[in-house]
Amino acid sequence: MPPPAGEGEEVLQMVLRRRGLLDVEPTTPISVDGHDPMLLQDMDRAVAVLGAALRRGSRIAVYGDYDADGVTATAVLVRALRAAGADPFAYIPNREGEGYGLNLEALQDLAAQGAEVVVSVDCGTTAVEVAAQRPEGLALVITDHHLPRFDDGVLALPQVDALVNPQLPSDRYPFKGLSGAGVALKLVQALEAAGEVPPGTAVLQLPLVALGTVADLMPLVDENRVLVRHGLFSWSEAAPLGLLALARGAGVEGPPTSNDLGFSLGPRINAAGRMQDANLALACCLAQDPLEATRAAHALERLNRERRRALTAALEVAQPMAEELADDAPAIVIGHEAFHPGVVGLVAGRRNEEYQRPTFAYNRQGPEWRGSARGTDGLNVVDALGAASSALLRYGGHRGAGGFSIAGDEHQARLFRDRIEEAVAAQLGASPPSRTFEVDAVAQLSDCHLRLADGLARLEPCGRGNPKVLLCARGCRVVRTEPLGRGPDHLRIVLRDRSGTAEAVAFNRPWLRGHLPEGRRVDVLFELEVDRWRGREHLRLLVRDLRPERDTELVGASAI
Repeated sequence: MPPPAGEGEEVLQMVLRRRGLLDVEPTTPISVDGHDPMLLQDMDRAVAVLGAALRRGSRIAVYGDYDADGVTATAVLVRALRAAGADPFAYIPNREGEGYGLNLEALQDLAAQGAEVVVSVDCGTTAVEVAAQRPEGLALVITDHHLPRFDDGVLALPQVDALVNPQLPSDRYPFKGLSGAGVALKLVQALEAAGEVPPGTAVLQLPLVALGTVADLMPLVDENRVLVRHGLFSWSEAAPLGLLALARGAGVEGPPTSNDLGFSLGPRINAAGRMQDANLALACCLAQDPLEATRAAHALERLNRERRRALTAALEVAQPMAEELADDAPAIVIGHEAFHPGVVGLVAGRRNEEYQRPTFAYNRQGPEWRGSARGTDGLNVVDALGAASSALLRYGGHRGAGGFSIAGDEHQARLFRDRIEEAVAAQLGASPPSRTFEVDAVAQLSDCHLRLADGLARLEPCGRGNPKVLLCARGCRVVRTEPLGRGPDHLRIVLRDRSGTAEAVAFNRPWLRGHLPEGRRVDVLFELEVDRWRGREHLRLLVRDLRPERDTELVGASAI
C-alpha cells in the first residue's frame, strides 16, 4: 500500500529549512556557461599555442594522470581536439613504474614520436625541473588544479608556454574548486569561443567532467554543482559509449546519481591505473564503436574485482596496525610491503573513514616507500607534508588528500611518522578529532519511503560542500543482522521502531555485527538510498553510524 500523500513531508520540510532552502531546486536543465574561462591566468596563452598548432596541423600530445580525474580530463581534451580535426595522442604514466606527474623521459619519448606541443591535464604544476629540461622546441602547456610548490617559502613554478591553474596565488578565477577535468573543460570552452573547435564541443564533455569531479572528491558547490548536475542530466545523450557500457555493467540503470559516479563508476575507472594501466580506462572513455566500448568496460570490471581482492588483503594487514596505535595519536601512519601499490590510497581512505583521523599509508616500491594521505576537516594535508618534507623525497596534492615518497629505509619511515604527527598536532591540536555528524532531521522509520527519497534526491548532486541528507532514527530495536551478498564485508540490518520496520545496509563494516545483537536499541544515522535493479525500486537505509540509544539531546553521534 503506498504511503499517505503527507507522510514524510514534515521531514522534507525540516531538511529544506536546515539547508536554507525555500523549496527543492528545479529538475530542468540549468545554464552550464559557468565563469568566463579567460579569467584563468594564462588561458589566453594556452589558446594561442593550441590554436596555432591546430591551424598548422602540428602533432599534439595530451599528458594525463592515472586516476579517474586525470583519465576523464585526458578524454575531454582528446575528444575536443578530435572534433577540431586533429589527431592527438595521449600519454598517461604508469602508477608503479613512473609515478605521478610529468617525467622527463616521457616528454623526450613524446617529442621523438613527433609531438610539437604537449598539454598536461591534472598534473604539471610542481614539475619545475622537468619543464626546464624538456626537449628543445617542445611547447608545453600545463593545465592543473593541484596546489603549487613552495621551496623554502618561495613559490616555485615551471617555466612553460602557459600554466593554467586556479590554485595559483596570482590567479583571479572566482572559483578555486575545479577538478582536473573541470580545468580541461574550461580550456575547451575557451578554444570553442575562439573558434578553434566546433560549437557545442564543450557541452558534450559534461558527463566526463561530472565523473572526474565527483571521483576526485571536489566540492559540489558553485561551478562544480552546475557542471555535475548538467553532466548527470545529459548522461543518456552525451556520455561516451564506454561509460554507458560501464554503467550497465555496474547495474546503474538510467541517468546515474552523484553516488553512482563516486561509488560505482569512479572506482571502476580508477581500477585500471591501480591494478594495471590507466590507458585501459582511457580507451573506455574514448571508444567510438559499441563492441569496442563493451570490451573495454568488461576489462575494467575484471580489474575492479582484482582491486577489491587486493584491498581486502591489505585491510587485513592494516587493521591490527591501526589498532596498535595510541588512542591519542594525532594521525594514523602505517606502512607495509604487503600493501598492493594500487590500493594504498584506499587503505588510507578506509582507515580515515573508520577512525575519523588523518591517515598516511605507504608501501615499498623499489628503493622507496610511496604513500597516500587522507585528511580531516581543519587539516591542510599539503602543509602537513611540507612540514615533514625533511623526511620526504617528494610530495604534493590538495588540502584534503595528497601523495608522498620516502627513501626506502626504516629510519626515514620512523622520521616521517614523527614529523607528520607533529605537523598534524600543530594544525589540529594535541587531541584527536571527535567523530561528529550534522543531522538534517530526526525521522521515524515510517517516514522512510520512496516519496521522501525522491524529494531528497532533488537536492542532488551531493558530495563535498553539499553533503547527502543525513537522517536520524532514534530508539530502533535490532530485529536481526546478516551478511549482505557473498562475502562478510557488508551487513543487512532489519530495524523496528514504534512506527514501523525498515531494512538498513552497512557497507565495509563487518565488525558492526558483533555490536548489534537481537533486541539491542540504537540510534541510527543514515541516508535514504533507492536500489534500482531490472526496473524494480527498493528503498533501504544506508547506515552512516550507530550508537546505543540515548535519552540525551541529539547533538551528533559517535561510533559504537
